Amino acid sequence: MRTTLRRLLSGLAALALVSSGFLALAPSAAADVTYVPESWNGKVIYLSQACHDRGDTVCHTNVGCDGFSENANSALVAISAATGQGSDKLNLLERGYKVVRGNGLTRSNIANSNRVGADVHVPIHSNAIDRSCETTFSPARYGTHVMYVSSAGQRCAQIMTTRLGGVSPGTNDARRYRTDLGELNQTNAVACYLEQEHHVWNRGVSWMRDRSAWSWRIGLSIDVFLGYP
Repeated sequence: MRTTLRRLLSGLAALALVSSGFLALAPSAAADVTYVPESWNGKVIYLSQACHDRGDTVCHTNVGCDGFSENANSALVAISAATGQGSDKLNLLERGYKVVRGNGLTRSNIANSNRVGADVHVPIHSNAIDRSCETTFSPARYGTHVMYVSSAGQRCAQIMTTRLGGVSPGTNDARRYRTDLGELNQTNAVACYLEQEHHVWNRGVSWMRDRSAWSWRIGLSIDVFLGYP
C-alpha cells in the first residue's frame, strides 16, 4: 500500500511537470520522494532529476523538438526507472533497491544524496548541440553519453553506456570524463551522469518518450555495476 501510494503521488507530480513544462521549486519546498522495496538489498540509488538552476532558486528547463522538456522528461524517466510497470523487465524497486528521487535544485540533490548515504548517484539529463530539431544529419551525430570522474564511476559509465547506448537511436555513444560538474565532484556516492540521448533531433525525442521500453536498463546497469546485491 505504501509503495502504491508513493507511485500515485509521483504520477500526479509528473503530470504537473508535463503540463507546466518546467520545474520551479525553492530549495525549502523541494522534497525527495523515497521508494522502499518489499525486500531491500541494502543499497540506495539516488536518481537526480534535471534542474538547470543557474545560480537562482528556479529549475529552468531546456526545450527540444516537439516541445520536449528536459526537466519534465527527466522526472518521468526517474519514476519509470524506479517503479515502471510497462515492461516485463524489472524496475529498481523490483530489483531490491531503495530509490530516492531528487526533485529539487542541483545543490539540494547533492546534499540529500550524501545525507541518505546513496551507493550510486544518477543525474538524468538529455543532450543538445548547436542546432535544434535537425533532420539532415546522420545518427552518428547523436547518442547516449554517460559522464564520470572517479575510477568506479568510469566502470559504471561504461556499463550504462553499453546497456542504454546499444538501444538508443544515435550511434555516437560515449563515456566522458568530466571534472566541472558538482554532481560528479561533490557526491559521496559513485556518480554516473546520464545524458540519455540528444533532444535536438526527432528520433532521439521519440525514443526518450518511450520510457517503458528502455528505462529498466538503468536498473540493469546498476545491478551489473554492483554485482547483483
